[in-house]
Formats: sequence, C-alpha cells, structure tokens
Amino acid sequence: MLSLIAGKRETSMKNSKRLFFLLSVAFINVIVFGYALAQETPQEKPPAQNVPLEKPPVQPPVPAVPVGKPPVQKAPPAQVVEKLAPGVYRIGEIQINKKMHLISFPAQINMDKGLLEYLLVNTGGKVHESLFRTKVQPYDMQIAFLLLDFEGTEHPLKEQGSAEIPKGEPVVINITYNNKENKMVQAKSEDWITIKNKDEQKNPANLEWVYTGSVVYNGQFLAQVSGSLIALFHDPAALVDNASPGGESDEVWFVKEGVVPPVGTPVTITIKAKTKK
Repeated sequence: MLSLIAGKRETSMKNSKRLFFLLSVAFINVIVFGYALAQETPQEKPPAQNVPLEKPPVQPPVPAVPVGKPPVQKAPPAQVVEKLAPGVYRIGEIQINKKMHLISFPAQINMDKGLLEYLLVNTGGKVHESLFRTKVQPYDMQIAFLLLDFEGTEHPLKEQGSAEIPKGEPVVINITYNNKENKMVQAKSEDWITIKNKDEQKNPANLEWVYTGSVVYNGQFLAQVSGSLIALFHDPAALVDNASPGGESDEVWFVKEGVVPPVGTPVTITIKAKTKK
C-alpha cells in the first residue's frame, strides 16, 4: 500500500486533482504506474452550475438527504489496473492504450431526438439531455486520463454556461458501432448533432473538445457527483468540455433526427489526445 505524507500545500489545480484520485488508487494493487503528487489545495470559490458565482455548485438531488445539505458521496469501489499487452491496460470497462494516447469504453445511444446539453453522461447523470450514456464511472475515467499524463486545466470555468471558452488538452472523440447491415462503422461526434438557432438549422463543423479534468470541491470530485463526462453546454464539472462556438448556450444543440441509430444501440467511444504522437 502506498503512503503519502502530507507536506507543503501547493496552489496548482493540476496537482490537486491528481492527489485526489491517486490517494484512492493507493488502496488497490496498482504496480504498473507510479506518481509523485502534491497536497490538494481547496478552491476559494467552487465553479457554480446555473447559479450566481457566490453560491456553491448545484449538486444533483440525493434521496434522504435534507435540503440544504450537500450529498455525501462515497468513493466508488477501487478498480485494479490490468495489463493486457505491452502499453495496453484496462481499468474497469475502460481500455487504455499508452502508445496511441487514447482510452475507449462501451456506451449506448441514449437519445434519438431532442435538445442536448451533453454528449455523454454516466447512467446516474443527466440522461434526459445526453446523446450517450455509459456505466463507466467518472472516477475511473479520470484515473485513465491521468495514467496517460493528460493535463487538466488550471483555470476551470466559473459556472455552467460560461461565455468563456474552456481551456484544456485537445482531444478527438470517435464512435464505433454496428450499422443495420451488422457492419462495424465509425462516426464522429458531430455526425449525430445539429445546431438550431431560431429558424436556422445547420450541421456543426468539426467540434473542438478539450479535456479539462473536472474539479474537486470540499473533497468531492464533481464529475462523479454529477455524472457529467462530456459536455456540449459548458460545464466545469465535466471531464471533457466543448470548446466550439455555441458551447455557452443550452438551447442550440439537438440530436440529428433520422441519422442516429435507435436508442439502446451499443457503441464504443474513443477519446484520443489530439496533439500527442
């Protein structure tokens, strides 16, 4: 079991996130990776979600928790990192390829029409406004990103729907699935999304995605609390955010009807570093 000695507080948001996760990973037999991390530093102000800046972030409702008290989130069961081949590992349902700088995992089509705020959420997240859903835990996905040396932003957005463009490591998102002829095909994330603004409708150009790494507030990892994984509508709690024009609006992103496969269709989502070779 690893042992971390609390030392001098660092102000780096990057080190804060890494410490939060790798303290948890210390309880499992992960012998293939080693990280030296610094002390977590709490934020002066949490990123708010659809609320004024002076208020704490809105947490999803949790049964049996009195109104006004934040939900107490239990850490998900620790996962063992398995080595499948040289440079290829697995944590839970997530496969990690260090040489290609990518992760891949199973998901399902969650909507075939309607307004979107997310490309992907965990099944405990906002499934009523997400194109895809997955059983993969945000906690495990964050560990997978960190094992590939992804760097989250040091300047997270202050609130959901912020007009500011999120900063982070550029990534490419692809979807693989079997079509009606049972042939495996690949699609881009933007292939199944349309932009509607008043009476105008258009297909988005190549969407720009950035890994921001979510945030830790009061000892809680907000991606795990909210189930938010990939946001179309800017969300500092998500692991990946939309850096394309229009990300500040929750009224323009829609499913491209008639193109998306039926709800429940299994898919594999791949997230790859755009700049690493």
